[in-house]
Amino acid sequence: MTRKRLEKEIRKRLENDGLEGKEENTGLAETVLVRKKRKRLPSLERLRHELVYQLRESLRASQEKMNNPELTLPERHHWAQIHTYTAQVLNTILRDLQLKDWEKRLKELEQRGLTNKTLPSH
Repeated sequence: MTRKRLEKEIRKRLENDGLEGKEENTGLAETVLVRKKRKRLPSLERLRHELVYQLRESLRASQEKMNNPELTLPERHHWAQIHTYTAQVLNTILRDLQLKDWEKRLKELEQRGLTNKTLPSH
């Protein structure tokens, strides 16, 4: 293996580990490992909304397949199962989003000092 190829292989492995080789001009070539900045991940909220969008599109597509009279009965049954599973996952995610929203609103009420004891009774 040539020296250039070896250096290229080392750089590739370092990049995979989140590190990169950096050479400093000190007269002698020194390789110093520097932690590479990772790309910013999308926010959890944006990720959830993207997932909800994809699941809704999947539901739409599976419903089209499920209702397609040109498909055989076993194929339509298969698409009905996929539709049901997708709907269950979407329902779980939407329920979690709703619970998070309720928790957020409850915290806001608690911070304002509005609790069950201070709210007017009917």
